[in-house]
Amino acid sequence: MTNWINRNTSFLLITGLVVLYILSAIINLGLFNLQGEEPRRAIISIEMLRSGDYVVPHALGWEYYNKPPLYNWILSGFMWLTGSQSEFALRLPSLVFLLIWGFCHYLICRKWFSQKLSLLSTFFMLTSADIFFYGLANGAEIDIFYSLVVYLQVISLFWFYEQKKWWPLFLLSYLFCAIGFLTKGLPSLMFQGLTLAALCVYTRSVKVIFKPQHLVGIALFVLVAGSYFYAYGQYSDPSVMLVNIVNESLKKSVVGEESVGRFYKILSYPTLLFKLLAPWCLLLLLFFKRQRFKLFANPLVKFSFLFIVFNIAVYWFTGIAKLRYIYMFIPFAMNIFVYLYEQFDQQNPGLINKYLKYVGVLFIIIFGAVLALPFFYDINTWLIIGLSVSLMIFLLAYFKPADNRIWLFIAGLILTRLVYAIIGIPIQSKGMADYRPMMTAMVKKANGEPVQFYLPADSLKLDVVAIDTLYKWKGETIWVPPFLLHQIPYYYNRSSAQVMQYDTAIATGRLYVSYDSILKNKEIDRVFAAFDRRANDSLVLFRQKAKNVQ
Repeated sequence: MTNWINRNTSFLLITGLVVLYILSAIINLGLFNLQGEEPRRAIISIEMLRSGDYVVPHALGWEYYNKPPLYNWILSGFMWLTGSQSEFALRLPSLVFLLIWGFCHYLICRKWFSQKLSLLSTFFMLTSADIFFYGLANGAEIDIFYSLVVYLQVISLFWFYEQKKWWPLFLLSYLFCAIGFLTKGLPSLMFQGLTLAALCVYTRSVKVIFKPQHLVGIALFVLVAGSYFYAYGQYSDPSVMLVNIVNESLKKSVVGEESVGRFYKILSYPTLLFKLLAPWCLLLLLFFKRQRFKLFANPLVKFSFLFIVFNIAVYWFTGIAKLRYIYMFIPFAMNIFVYLYEQFDQQNPGLINKYLKYVGVLFIIIFGAVLALPFFYDINTWLIIGLSVSLMIFLLAYFKPADNRIWLFIAGLILTRLVYAIIGIPIQSKGMADYRPMMTAMVKKANGEPVQFYLPADSLKLDVVAIDTLYKWKGETIWVPPFLLHQIPYYYNRSSAQVMQYDTAIATGRLYVSYDSILKNKEIDRVFAAFDRRANDSLVLFRQKAKNVQ
């Protein structure tokens, strides 16, 4: 009877944490303007829905070559299901996929960990600071979904190796590799090759890669990825996208042009990893207390370590350091952290609880900040009272004697994210560039007429370059749209229900939008102008004067 009560109590507590987690992520999810790569993903997906062309991705009416379209299919699907093209609808998929990822991770861990450690590893992953606070708030970006695909690709190699099931090992890993390739391109092949190398080290043999099923797995990858590019070839030249995908990956790799002169990052990269794995990387401080850790006694921990060692170097030495590129490493790092946590706790009973009590000062600071906010911002009084009471109850529970303060610490992180969602996001959004009123005013001035985006075209060189002295293949050059802030066409679409097109020339009588610095020495009739903080330039709605027909 006691065990039944304990199981049900644990189930209710975990369910409560999950519900609180979802609330902390979903409240004000659509309040921020789309940021970074979000509006680009959005506008491509909107054009897919509008045109019905799901094979060749387009942005502002021009073919888009940098990424295959699989994630745009997902965003289009969510917009169709929700009947909305809002920020909320576009960010919702990342929350859904992160929860699926967490559930899959828990199921995998249960094979090699206790239920407690499996849950801890899962919640450590879900509450990693960058993915919890930044990744979900910018969920229209591709990275959480892509990291889930890479995780499934990698873990299927380990899972089925342990069962010596060669067919699913190669078929599923290469299937996920193909899905990843159709999502983000070349990195999926890198993960497949390097993780197979890690698996050889794990097994102390190279025989695994010489299984006949390996060739079938490669054939499946070629079939799935090739089927898309065959379909693409019915409408356009697939070699342009393929070469550009290769070139984009090489430019950001250790041999690419973007890595030249950037070796200082080798020393600073551990700081980036610290931010990625915070706050749970602080468990590594346990190493400073002398004792023995059996790091490789657990197969999952050993494989997790090898996966990180074999794959992280590619990102460590790249020219562009972005945390969202390496989300897929988080669950593997958490496997290591919880295993160290368990061993330390067994050898030093109660010591981690004591340390966590000191760390609780973080939540006292947050409580104090909530109480102080009304002195600086206009915030609803009842909202402050409700959050203050919740935090006070939590603090009373946190600082009481407890055997498992680690769970209270996790609850505190989720509660902190909830406070950020309810109060922090609205405050932060007021200091950000807001394109919604700008585009609403512009559309009103356009009076129903379609608006085109005018800028001089940029050139895309289809060269495969890996440092001139190492390798260079000279390809053709094609015209493409230059770098654009895609918030403009996205919020134009939200305000007008029209898709903005890009044009390289100005025709008399039509309405265009461009920047003031681009329009110098052009005789135009200005219809509307507003300052764009992101571009640090005035955005101008205009017509070409009749006497200057181009």
